[in-house]
Amino acid sequence: MTETPRQLMRRLLRGHQRRLALAITLATLAAGAELWPCWLLGKAAGVAVQAPGAADALLALAGWLALALALKYALYSAAYYFSHVTAFQVLLDTRRQLVRQLAGVPLRWLNGAGSGELKRLVLQDVDRLDQFIAHHTVELTAALASPLLVAGLLAALDWRLALAALATVPFALLLQTLMMRGLGGHLAAFNTALDELHGATIEYVRSMPVMKACRQDARSFARMRDSLRAYESLMTRITRLTVPGWSAFMVLLSANIVTLLPTGLYLFDAGAISLPQLVLALVLGSSMLKPLFKVVKVSSEWREIEASLARIARLPALPPAAPGVTPATLAQAPDVRLEHVSFAHEASPLLSGFSLHLPAGTMTALVGPSGAGKSTVAALLAGLLQPTSGRILAGGVDLAALDDTARTALVALATQEAFLFRGSLLDNLRLGRPTASDVEVREALRVAQVLDCVDALPDGWHSHVEERGVRLSGGERQRIAIARALLAATPILLLDEATAFADSRTELRFYQALRASYPRQTVLVIAHRLASVAGASQILVMDGGRLVASGTHGALLRDCQLYCQLWQRQFDSERWHINGDAAHACH
Repeated sequence: MTETPRQLMRRLLRGHQRRLALAITLATLAAGAELWPCWLLGKAAGVAVQAPGAADALLALAGWLALALALKYALYSAAYYFSHVTAFQVLLDTRRQLVRQLAGVPLRWLNGAGSGELKRLVLQDVDRLDQFIAHHTVELTAALASPLLVAGLLAALDWRLALAALATVPFALLLQTLMMRGLGGHLAAFNTALDELHGATIEYVRSMPVMKACRQDARSFARMRDSLRAYESLMTRITRLTVPGWSAFMVLLSANIVTLLPTGLYLFDAGAISLPQLVLALVLGSSMLKPLFKVVKVSSEWREIEASLARIARLPALPPAAPGVTPATLAQAPDVRLEHVSFAHEASPLLSGFSLHLPAGTMTALVGPSGAGKSTVAALLAGLLQPTSGRILAGGVDLAALDDTARTALVALATQEAFLFRGSLLDNLRLGRPTASDVEVREALRVAQVLDCVDALPDGWHSHVEERGVRLSGGERQRIAIARALLAATPILLLDEATAFADSRTELRFYQALRASYPRQTVLVIAHRLASVAGASQILVMDGGRLVASGTHGALLRDCQLYCQLWQRQFDSERWHINGDAAHACH
C-alpha cells in the first residue's frame, strides 16, 4: 500500500524528532523575544510623557532593547541551526533511499518515465523537503506563535483589545476561501504542465545542435512551443484566480487598526488602560496579523510539497525475484521463447499473439519493414517493456519472475542510440562488468571493429570522453557501446540496429567476428542491411506486428515474397549487382 504524503514525511523525520522539536521550541522563544522590544517601546512612551527629561531611564531602556534584539538573534540562529542540521540529515537519508530505489526499479518503469519527471523527482522534489524542514518549520512556528502570544498579552491588558485586534480575521479567511475555490485542480494541472515543460526543455537542449544545423529555433520545436503555450495559459488562469483573493486577504489582515484604534482610545478614555498600555496595544496589535501571511504562503506551498512527497512515495519498489532464480542459475546459454505475446501502446496494438523461438547459442536475425514491431520485440526481451499478455521464457524461466539484477546478468542490449558517460573509454567499456580483464577488453573492441580507432587515440582506452561521447563519431560511439555489451558477458545479446552507422563491410566483419569469438551466446540481431545477416542461423520476417516467415536466407528468397522484395530493394537502392540465382529467386 502506498504511503500518504503525511505518512512519508513522518517516516522521513523518524529519528530526527528531538532535534526538530528543539528548533521549534527555540523558534517559539524567539517569537516571544520579539514582543520584548514592543513592551520596552510602550514603557519608553510612558516615561517620555509622564517624566519628561528622564534621560537615564530612557538610556536604560535602550540598553534593554539592545539586549532583547541580541536574544532574539541568538534564539533564531540556534533554531535555524538545528532545523538546517535536521534538513541536511533528512535529505541525505532521502537521497540515499532514492538512489537505492532508482537502482532497483524495473527497467520498464525507467523506460516509461519522462526525463522531466525524473529530474523533478531527484532534484526538485527532494529540494522542497530541504526548504520546508530547514526554513518553513522555524518561520511557520514563529508566524503562528507570534499572533497567539500577542493575543494573549492583549487579553491580559483587556479582553476587548484582543477581540478588536482579531476582528478582521474571520472575514479575511472567509473571503479567501470563497475566492480560492477550485485552486486544487489547477495546481494539479500546473504540476502536469511543469513536468511536460521540463521534459520538452531537456529534449530541446539535447537536440539543439540538430536544430541549429537546420537553422531552426524553439518556435520550430513543436513540443516546446505547445508546452510553453499550455504553461502560459494555465499560469494566466491561476493568476486571475488567486490574485484577487490574495489581495483581499492581505488588505483585511492589515485593516485591524480600524477596530483596534477606536477600542484602545475608548478604553484609555475610560481609564481601563494606561497610556503605555495603549501604545503597547497599538504597536503590537496593528502588526500582529502580518505573520499570518507567511502561514498562508507556506500552506499553499505545502500542496506542492505534498505532490513531491506523493511522487516519492509512488516510486516503485524492486519486484521480488522468483525463488531460486539468480544470475548464477542462468549462466548457461539458454534458448528464448516468446509465447503468444501481445503488447499495446496507448491502446494501439503493436504485437498480438506473437511467438518466436531463439535456439540456444545461435544467431537469429529479425528483419522487416519500418514499423513492423522489431524494436518492440527487443525492448520486451530486454525488460524495457512489459507484455500485455503472454510469456517470455529464457531457459524455461519466465523473465517476468526475474528482478533487474538477474535480467541484466542474462540479457545485454545495444541499440543505435549509444549513450556514453563522461569519463574514460575504459570506464564506459567496463560499466557492465568492472572485473573485465584488459585481454577481454581488447577482444571486445576487436570484435566490435573499433580497436584500431581506440588505439589511435592519444591515451588509448584511457582517453577521456564527454557525456554522450560528443567527441566521437556516431559509428565509433555505436561500436564502443557494442563492445560494452559484449564485455557484459551475458548469455543473451540483443542488437537493435546497433551497427546502423557502420558501413556494410565493417558491419559484415563484425557479425563474422561475433560468431567466431562468442559462439555460445544466443544472439538476436535487428538489422537494416540484409546482406550483413544473410549468414544467420535463422531469419525471422516481421510485418505489421506479426511473424510472417522464418528460415534461412536462401529459403526466404525462394519462399517469402516480402523478404525477397526487401532484398531486391536494398540492392537496387545501393546499385549493387545481384547474382543470377538471387535475381531469379525474386521473380
